[in-house]
Amino acid sequence: MTTSSSLSQKPADPHSFRLDAEKWAAFMAAMDAPTRDLPRLKRLLSEPSIFSGRGRV
Repeated sequence: MTTSSSLSQKPADPHSFRLDAEKWAAFMAAMDAPTRDLPRLKRLLSEPSIFSGRGRV
């Protein structure tokens, strides 16, 4: 079921997004922040993948 209001809205562009000034400043601050050390993610990414071919039968 569609409504006239949903027909007037354009689908979201996956290549761009709009932010107001406050949200843009917060986004830029997050982008400029130093990286964080994520030891659990580092450990996960250093383990062999199930797709790496190890343990083939």
